[in-house]
Amino acid sequence: MRGHPIQRAFPALSLLMASTLALTAPVMSRAGEAPSVAEMQRAPADGGVRRWAVAPGGDLSLRAAPSGDAAAVTIQAEGAVLMNLGCATAGDQLWCQVRPYRGGAKGYAPADRLLPATGPDGVVPMGIDESRQRARKHDFDAEGEIPCAQEQGQALGRCAIAVARDVGGDATAVVTFPNGFKRNLYFAHGAFVSASATMSGVGRDTDWQVDDGLHRIRVDDQRYEIPSTLIFGD
Repeated sequence: MRGHPIQRAFPALSLLMASTLALTAPVMSRAGEAPSVAEMQRAPADGGVRRWAVAPGGDLSLRAAPSGDAAAVTIQAEGAVLMNLGCATAGDQLWCQVRPYRGGAKGYAPADRLLPATGPDGVVPMGIDESRQRARKHDFDAEGEIPCAQEQGQALGRCAIAVARDVGGDATAVVTFPNGFKRNLYFAHGAFVSASATMSGVGRDTDWQVDDGLHRIRVDDQRYEIPSTLIFGD
């Protein structure tokens, strides 16, 4: 038996595969192929896995350095999704630098506690999210109008929106207010994560929730209501 690609990359996970395959299957790259060992060790900018999930086995401490003796920066729960910032061998162990995908402190985790994270669309995204570049080129997958407000306390009006999508639940939405003000809203793993910096703020003073498939987002003083189907498709 040749084995699953994750088993070949991280043999220590072999005993966990039966219980964890549902978390990560189907493991597919952008081209529809299982990621190779080399791909799973690269940073996304070099074509590697875009995000990891904490493998079964309890909570995971992210370390300040690639060593089990290093101070714990934060603790991530089993199944938590982490951005892949690249992996390298330290001593006799492979370590990956990661951070929570919706923001937070960076740290190091042993690779045998990580699995490639499957997005809401059932695909493990490889490489960088190309939706931002596509949005800059006005290469959009969907356009429409959404309820919006530009100032605090203002009643909701209507804004134009255009969305560029990538695999894994990643997307970039460009919202244009009636006065021409534009803001980019960024989504990863099916969730809103941040917005572009503008004169009104850096785009990280945010609130976000989903109600019956409607993303209600606040960025600085602006508010947006965007259907999930418009962001990610059917």
